[in-house]
Amino acid sequence: MAPADIRILTQRKPFRPFRIVTSDGTVYDVRHPDLVMIGLSSVVIGYPSEQDPHSYERADIVSLRRIVRLEPEQESVAEA
Repeated sequence: MAPADIRILTQRKPFRPFRIVTSDGTVYDVRHPDLVMIGLSSVVIGYPSEQDPHSYERADIVSLRRIVRLEPEQESVAEA
């Protein structure tokens, strides 16, 4: 995955949440553009703090080589 592919989604106005899917099936939800740092070979994905949703409590570092696709986050469907 190229860094620019992820950057396009994080800079979209208005921002729309998306998912990063890796080769082993791990899924990372990106719900706010402030919680993603894009590097040349990896991306840092932060998990929002309950006290400040624009800051992260912890983060994962994911190799761009492991990312197989980016997909829009599915909207929740209310059960009847």
